[in-house]
Amino acid sequence: MKNKIIGITLCMLMILTTIPTVNCRELPTSSPLPSNSIQAVSSAPWKEQETQQIDQKVQEIIDKINETLIRNFMEHLVGEIGNRYTGTEGCENAATYISQQFQTMGLQSTYQNWSAKGNSLLSGYFHGRNVIGTQPGTNPDETIIFNAHYDTTKKTVGAVDDGSGTVGVLTAAAVLSQYTFKRTLEFVTFSGEEQGTLGSHAYARDLYDHHLPVLVEFNADMIGKATSTETGKTMRLQLTEDAGWIAGIMENITTEYDLNFTITRWQTIDREAKDGWSDYCQFTQLGYESVVVWPAEWDPNMHTIRDDLSNVNISYLVNMTRHIAATMAILADMDIGYPQLSIAHPRFGKIFVDDQEKMTYRYKTPILIGETTIQANVIPGSSPLEKVEFYSDNILLQTDTEGPYEYLLNSTSIGIHTIKVIASDTMGRNTTAEMKTLYLNRLKN
Repeated sequence: MKNKIIGITLCMLMILTTIPTVNCRELPTSSPLPSNSIQAVSSAPWKEQETQQIDQKVQEIIDKINETLIRNFMEHLVGEIGNRYTGTEGCENAATYISQQFQTMGLQSTYQNWSAKGNSLLSGYFHGRNVIGTQPGTNPDETIIFNAHYDTTKKTVGAVDDGSGTVGVLTAAAVLSQYTFKRTLEFVTFSGEEQGTLGSHAYARDLYDHHLPVLVEFNADMIGKATSTETGKTMRLQLTEDAGWIAGIMENITTEYDLNFTITRWQTIDREAKDGWSDYCQFTQLGYESVVVWPAEWDPNMHTIRDDLSNVNISYLVNMTRHIAATMAILADMDIGYPQLSIAHPRFGKIFVDDQEKMTYRYKTPILIGETTIQANVIPGSSPLEKVEFYSDNILLQTDTEGPYEYLLNSTSIGIHTIKVIASDTMGRNTTAEMKTLYLNRLKN
């Protein structure tokens, strides 16, 4: 027991110097968005969608998302409520308004209260509310999330950042709520993003701790900014490593439904990055798949008084929202071709001793003391599974061809190690799950 106590103490000291905090930063004032040096994400086309036919339900959803609907939400949220700095009356008024809209749409509307310390740029303790609108599916084994942040910085009404994303969420919810889907849809608006994605941290951590399965999270930030013909028909996507097939659906939508956008797979999300540019980072650090929708150009008016209603390209916001909502609609009803994979044990944000969970702590990297079983939860897609491989620091440890898919980790170790699991089906489609761990173990005689 003494050795374990010493080990835990050593763990905590190492974590404080090696593990990024839970806060993610807001997009910096000199954004890399327009940079041509960023390499586009490469991904094979999603072959199941190449023969996609026009779906009348999807076409109706696209047609119902229009400028009138967008303007009504934008004028109330930005024009009437105005500044929405977290903790202020304006922010609380916005939360109430969003909740009322979700209720009017027939969604299950709930608040999630949170309290947290701000990031290194904004010290202090903050309190806020996330607003959640849930549309249960007929077979609600999985959830599709669409989120944005409704808060602003102090001296702006935040029309583009991120009134546009919030209005996109409200508009998608207003239209999609008129239809029935197999999967559950959850529309979420966060406060506390400008202080370090505090609201989304509380939401994602609660989601994860309750073991709620999520197919994908869509994050929309600043999606109302376009000042030229070219950027007005372009979007950029940040994707987790296994979300390329979802981007493929969106690319087919823009062609098949005559939206005719250029969709750039801009960047693969680094799950271990110390900084994130929006709320998506709180999901990706917990292993969830994410599609982040960005405009094609940088907004010099961000965080200034110039980010008002005149800063928003309404037509562009309509079309950006159409792409997201239509993709959600297809995902919500389709049979998934790719295998789905997660690491079921150990868990992010937990401390384990001899394979037993002992406590939860504030950081996401799990602490493993003694032997630990790595358990993979795998859901086959449209083809049978061929194998499940277990790796530590990219060294293959074991290959399973049938369940249960697990590996007993019991090597001598003091330090940080990355556990990776890859599930492959007979069609050659792969899905990956990774987890950085702090692993301390001394083999027993």
